[in-house]
Amino acid sequence: MIKFWKIKKNKNIEVILVSDTSIFKGKIKHEELNHFSKLIENQNIPKNLFEIPFTYIKSIQNQENKKEIKIYFGKDSEEEIVCENSNFKKEIFDYLKEKISTLSYCKETPTLFKYAKPQLFAILFTLGLFLWSLYYAIQIENGVEYILEGRAGIGAIIYSIGLLGVIKVVLLFTVLIVITIFSLIRKIKSRSEIEQLNRIK
Repeated sequence: MIKFWKIKKNKNIEVILVSDTSIFKGKIKHEELNHFSKLIENQNIPKNLFEIPFTYIKSIQNQENKKEIKIYFGKDSEEEIVCENSNFKKEIFDYLKEKISTLSYCKETPTLFKYAKPQLFAILFTLGLFLWSLYYAIQIENGVEYILEGRAGIGAIIYSIGLLGVIKVVLLFTVLIVITIFSLIRKIKSRSEIEQLNRIK
């Protein structure tokens, strides 16, 4: 049996199919819908759709207040099913939960650290670069001279930033840190309950 959903857009229709063994997704033109639907009625999979076999899937995530269902598969691949309607999105996820018996269901709200870990590390990394650049800037303004040898690496880049001077280094990294903090706040505000289907090991 093939289950079929369609999401109408201005220029095309996004289609999601679930067979007994795979998830299919793709786009068709509005005028192709009737022919496409007839193929589905006859239990035929239309061509030119992207296929994700159930056996490839590692995890499926459905986060509350988000528009997409995320499918993680293969080694490091990720695909999204985007639905503006939350009930429609829930219907697709619940069907996948029932259909794919090799995935176990769980529901959780991630911790702040786990959810915002990339943004937290970005802030720490930016602070580290700032202190390093500021050290060079202060030393250079105090008359210390440096001789760079060997291949140019991150040290040479930081030294070049230090050449801007203390004031410009402070202004530059203030902007960068504010941007990363703003990104962190947005990420934290989006934290919500996540339904997950994970492969049974």
